[in-house]
Amino acid sequence: MNTERLFHTDHGNKAVMVFTICLVIMVSSVVLSSLIQTDFGRVEVTNITYENFNGIPVRAKLLKPGGAMPDDRVPGIVYIHGYQNNRETGDAYCIELAKRGFAVLNIDAIGRGNSGIPKDPDEPDFDETYGGRTSLKYLMSLPFVNAKAVGMIGHSLGAEMAYKVALEDPQVKALVITGFAYTMDVTRKQPKNMLMILGRWDEFRKRMTGTRHFEEEWMSTPQTEKAFPVKDPKLGKTYGEFRDGTARRVFVPRTIHIQESHSHAAIAETLKWMKKALHPPQKYWIDPDNQTWQIKEWATLTAMLACFASLLPLGLMLLRTRFFSSVQGPFSGAYACSGKSYFRFVGINGLLMWLFLPLILILFAIHIYLIPIDRAFPMMMVNGVVWWFVWINIIGFLMFRRWFKKRARESGVTLADLGISYRPDRFALDGTVIGKTILLALTLFAFAYLSEHVLEHFFIVDFRFIFPFASDLTLYRAILCLVYFPFILTGFVLMGIFLHGELRRPKKKIWFNTFIAWSFTNTFALVAPLILFLMIQYVPLFTTGFIPLVGPGGMFVSFVINLFHIIGVLIITTPISTWFYQLTGKIYLGAMVNASLVTWMFVSSQVIAPIPI
Repeated sequence: MNTERLFHTDHGNKAVMVFTICLVIMVSSVVLSSLIQTDFGRVEVTNITYENFNGIPVRAKLLKPGGAMPDDRVPGIVYIHGYQNNRETGDAYCIELAKRGFAVLNIDAIGRGNSGIPKDPDEPDFDETYGGRTSLKYLMSLPFVNAKAVGMIGHSLGAEMAYKVALEDPQVKALVITGFAYTMDVTRKQPKNMLMILGRWDEFRKRMTGTRHFEEEWMSTPQTEKAFPVKDPKLGKTYGEFRDGTARRVFVPRTIHIQESHSHAAIAETLKWMKKALHPPQKYWIDPDNQTWQIKEWATLTAMLACFASLLPLGLMLLRTRFFSSVQGPFSGAYACSGKSYFRFVGINGLLMWLFLPLILILFAIHIYLIPIDRAFPMMMVNGVVWWFVWINIIGFLMFRRWFKKRARESGVTLADLGISYRPDRFALDGTVIGKTILLALTLFAFAYLSEHVLEHFFIVDFRFIFPFASDLTLYRAILCLVYFPFILTGFVLMGIFLHGELRRPKKKIWFNTFIAWSFTNTFALVAPLILFLMIQYVPLFTTGFIPLVGPGGMFVSFVINLFHIIGVLIITTPISTWFYQLTGKIYLGAMVNASLVTWMFVSSQVIAPIPI
């Protein structure tokens, strides 16, 4: 494998060159995403923070058409994202609306993003709209907004918040709810001009609509009878009149729940609906199918991947320095996992990973029936994932111990051979090397965080793709990192034992080929079982409409959807772990770097609020 050559001076320029390329790609991608967000200067985008009625700060992104002024006002719209998201999840809708002459207030709902933490639901001033009501008032107070032409849009739980506001406030002249359904509170006149969008394969349709076969049943439900001014209305047709606020329509795109916030068809429907209801200035209007938000979404993904990829050459450059040189070291020993053993281990690991929902159910049973944990660990969705991640790796480690004892007797393999110990005869850590490993991991994490933080500050875009991945931290969330980091680090250390010890495949002749091969086999071992698990949910859903995994209040649906995000995190972190194992011969640097990155991802992007079950 000859990784020693990477530390020779004649390879120095290559690492610098790769690092520079990564930085250029990262910055260029952020600039591109910002240009798309501002429509190349035709839309002004600003960060704003205001106080909710109960004293909790609400942060939002304000998108203002460039020509909007007090003497040339434009319609205004508040967008509220779903439960497990932040404001950038609504960027697709908000960018397209702002380009077409709407001022859009895209909020971090309370408990999400950089907004404040929600109060207890039992407190009298708890805000069930999570800042929605106050945001509408703030939008209407802006001098360039026509307060007589305002609307609201929301997705999933955010749609429920928007619906509640619009139901109570006749000043809301138009409403679009996606991934949510109107309720028995609806009338033919309130909310005004309501468009409902629900994907054909929306996993929450039972909870949101109470129907088993949405397309066949919904338009004949009591809710629809109360909402629509005609008998036997049809999907995809508009009824009522915009001028008196009675317009009604239900649109069904070919999407699942998370795609509704990034659906070309759903966005086009929304644009046309808001145009008819709120009448933006004609000079701004462009074809609803001329959408550019997809470029921003791919650009932010590219920026994130470039940032994390830059840690590989940066780590190599730092390991070449005299101070960190003692952390270097190729792996030792001749052990390599055979093809047959590899697939056997992957299968066993897959069974452990399939404990996802049972372990989460156990955690929530403890929370509900034994001891509430949300005071100490307030991110309940993260709690479920971290609990699963730690326990499957603890169980895997116990299985590893049994395997190792047998293997040590038969072939003499040592913990040092597997990158776990600094001594061949027993488990031991080198305090000086571990100390420098910690410092190096902190340096790499600090570079990644500060890169994102600075770029987000100047360009108002974060690291995301469909899901929020990483963004700047509030002080509260930064402190929260200290709560979750030890558990996530434990999981990554134990996972490193499995990937780089027990599961390690034969090396290649060239270090780069080894890196690619190991990254692939390691990623496959972690991701393939989760993809198969998702197929249990989505193959029946797409073929028959049946949703196998629902759970109480749709809780299982939420966590199964979260697997898409988890798969993305594993695809990002596994090559990082593999790279630093190659460079150091030990599992610890990769585990520390990944634990830092994933803690940041979870704490910055995940919700702090009661789970609505």
